[in-house]
Amino acid sequence: MWSPAAVALYAEPPAGSPRNVWPGVVTDLADRGGVIRVGVELAAGPRIAADLSPGAVADLRLAPGSAVHAVVKAQEIRLHPTRG
Repeated sequence: MWSPAAVALYAEPPAGSPRNVWPGVVTDLADRGGVIRVGVELAAGPRIAADLSPGAVADLRLAPGSAVHAVVKAQEIRLHPTRG
């Protein structure tokens, strides 16, 4: 997994070289004292969180139901084995 601070959100698919891009929908926003934690349900199924500045949330006009593209840098991804 990765830290919510490692997740960037975009209104449109980002240009350039990001390889870890997933479409999703904003489910909720929570003020965490200067950082807004944005819940995102990915189209692939899992739910993730992104920590954004209030300015970024305003610029992207994020609200529950907003379509977004989540990006995580490759060096931030960690795989963990499942149990079972």
